[in-house]
Amino acid sequence: MKKILSLIVLSIIFNLAILWAAATPKTVAQTKEDVYILIKEELILTVDIYKAQVQILDMILELEQKDLKQRNSVLSAQIESLMMLKQYEGKINENQMKLLQDQLDLTRTDLADAYQNLEQLNTKLKQTEIKISDYYSRINSRALLIITAVEMDKSPKLSPLILNSMKANYAIMTKATAKEGMNANAFEGFQEATADYIKFVAYTGKDTQMLDNSLMLLNEYYASAGANQKQYGDLQIYISSYQDMLDAEQADREELQRRLDELRNLPVGKTYEDKIYFDSGSVELDKNAIKVLQEFAASVPANDDYEIMITGFCDDTPIGAKLKKKYASNWELSLARSSSVVRYMLGTLNFPPEKIIIAGKGEFSGAQNSASQDKSLSRRVEFRFVPKDKKK
Repeated sequence: MKKILSLIVLSIIFNLAILWAAATPKTVAQTKEDVYILIKEELILTVDIYKAQVQILDMILELEQKDLKQRNSVLSAQIESLMMLKQYEGKINENQMKLLQDQLDLTRTDLADAYQNLEQLNTKLKQTEIKISDYYSRINSRALLIITAVEMDKSPKLSPLILNSMKANYAIMTKATAKEGMNANAFEGFQEATADYIKFVAYTGKDTQMLDNSLMLLNEYYASAGANQKQYGDLQIYISSYQDMLDAEQADREELQRRLDELRNLPVGKTYEDKIYFDSGSVELDKNAIKVLQEFAASVPANDDYEIMITGFCDDTPIGAKLKKKYASNWELSLARSSSVVRYMLGTLNFPPEKIIIAGKGEFSGAQNSASQDKSLSRRVEFRFVPKDKKK
């Protein structure tokens, strides 16, 4: 971004130098008033484009300072965190969701202001385009006057190639636009034909001042239009780049708003009240566990909106030396307990495997003291109905 901004500044300085050079009056006689008017018009157009470039420079810097992309990244992570919390823990943080909406509203306001500024800048760009097109119109008007003068010259010694060259190049010059510029070869061809005609007129002893002035004005208009057209083209690139930046930010914001709305409408994950308990170090299902599983199977919703998360837990007793041969830590033991439940659900109760999520939380979220009753409550498997993520 800094490299782009540096190029913008250098381009402004370079184009200003070109325009000042183009505005310098030539040695061919013109009235002071004509010279001043020409210089004034060129400088006004130069300043207008310069102001527009400074404005887009400020807009790019302002957008960069707001760092909307980083802000969107943070908001996206927060939304995903709240979704997980709502799905897997059954918890809703209304305050956090309100803060997220406030942030999105702030981004929307920032983008609305930026788009409004961009619209104003595009209006200025259109006005500049009209002014540059006016330069090309003046060139063609002056060229037409020269062609008319040649057509009126009935000297038999005048080569028809001069008029033919003028007309052919003029036809191409009339197609000039602010966006595409004027064909350089056509202008140079007309310029050469005009210079040849001036030589012919001087050879016949006639006054060439009108033709000299016309050729000088052609060159000045062409130089001014070309320099401003270059600035205009650069400005178009800057505006287009800024438009792309805004459109990307807008798309990110709309996606974040969609995800936040989805979060609001997402069903809360529900925990099945009954749990399965295990003896210390065991993963075996007893009669009571099987009864709970059969009752759970009957309570599963018929719709396909939920998945079933089966989470195993342990107490905080460290794994003994004998048991360590099978389970390296309480993480593996807790996962083995949930696996034992899943095997029964799939093999005996015919649960669809695509609806099951398996997890193990070790001794965490369990009892952390030595009371035997609390420890027995920690050696369990829980069932949670988790709303399906609509992104899948």
